[in-house]
Amino acid sequence: MGSTDDGAGLGVMVVGAGSDAPGNGRADAPGHSSGPVLVALDDDGNAAALTAYGRAEARRRGVALRTVYVWTDCRPPDCDHHRACHRDLGGAVRMLAHLIGESLPPDEANEVERDVLHAADPVQALAELSASASLLVLGAGSLPGPGGLLGDTTRELVARTRCPIAVVPHRAPAG
Repeated sequence: MGSTDDGAGLGVMVVGAGSDAPGNGRADAPGHSSGPVLVALDDDGNAAALTAYGRAEARRRGVALRTVYVWTDCRPPDCDHHRACHRDLGGAVRMLAHLIGESLPPDEANEVERDVLHAADPVQALAELSASASLLVLGAGSLPGPGGLLGDTTRELVARTRCPIAVVPHRAPAG
């Protein structure tokens, strides 16, 4: 397990796949060192920090930046465990586009690969995507689980991904 300061004072922790600091890029590491940096986004207020870290890592590695949002089967208004749920794929696609648009300048936002997945289990979906990624960038979780700073999804992914994970702490909005 390693940690690094990305220059913005985020205190990003990089874990898994034998990494020491911001992504190891080793050819013998699980995952693909030439694969994209995969940034898992959600509407938790941390998209800008996640995207900035992912963009910097993708540039450093010389690989594509790919954002992903995993849309689950919950249905509003009956869902009390998500901040925003979507009735259809279009709503999920619009949310991801909005998050990217708020996080990057327009010319860079147009270059970002985007993926919206519909899956009952976000952990399984992200673990499968990690097999072709050089790095998976996740938020620590805006709602930490019992006994730790990591949310449930992030904590479960640490043991299941096939590439290193960069865990970006959640930053409360200034104000």
